[in-house]
Amino acid sequence: MDFLTIHNLLPREPNLLLSLIDTSISGNRDPVPYHVKKLSNHQRLILSDSGKIINIVKGYLLQQVNNNKQNKQLINAIWVEGDFIFHNMFHQDCYDYLALGDVELEIYDGEFLMKEIAVHSFFSDLLIDALKQQEFHFYRYFHMLTKSARERIIDTIKLLSTKKCTEGYHIPSKVNYLLLSKCCQISPHTAKKVMQELEQELKIIIKKDQAILLYD
Repeated sequence: MDFLTIHNLLPREPNLLLSLIDTSISGNRDPVPYHVKKLSNHQRLILSDSGKIINIVKGYLLQQVNNNKQNKQLINAIWVEGDFIFHNMFHQDCYDYLALGDVELEIYDGEFLMKEIAVHSFFSDLLIDALKQQEFHFYRYFHMLTKSARERIIDTIKLLSTKKCTEGYHIPSKVNYLLLSKCCQISPHTAKKVMQELEQELKIIIKKDQAILLYD
C-alpha cells in the first residue's frame, strides 16, 4: 500500500487498519484464516489463549476480566462498532466478552494476519494508531471509574445509546440499571437510585415509550 493509496483513504476511511487488512486478504491467493461470529444479547464469547484480532462489525462488546480470587467478572472495556481488539496478542490475560444486543464480529488468527499485513508500507504507523485507539478506550474506561456514580452512569448511557440531533440520547431497553451497575462497577441499588434521580430531575424522560437522556 503506497503513499497515494493511504492519501486517498484518509478523507473517507475512519479505520485504516481495516483497509490494510482488506487489501491483504484480497491480494492473497491463500485464504486468510478468519471467521464471522454472531452473538445474541448477553451471549458470551470465550476465546483461547492464542492471539486473535477481533473487528467489531456491529454492536457493542463488553470485555470482561475474570477475577478468580473473588470468583467474579469485571468489565474493563466497552468496545463499539469499528473498534479492533488485540486479544492476547501482546500479553496473556483471562479475558472473555459479553454481547450487548446483537453483535457481529470478524475474528482473525492474529499471528497469521500480522505477518500478512507487516509487508505493507505504513504498517507500523497504522498499527501504532490502532494501539493508541485501544489505549484510548482503556484510559477512557478507567478514567470513568474515578468519577462519581452519577457521572459514571451518564457517561455509560451516552456511550451505549443512540445520539439524536434534536432530543438527546435514545436509551436502548437493554441498558438497564443492572447492566449499568456492572459497567460502572457500582451496586445495583446505587445504579437504580441514580436512574430514579435522573428521571425525577427530568434528565431522563419517556417519550412514546422511548427513554431519552436529554442533552446537558
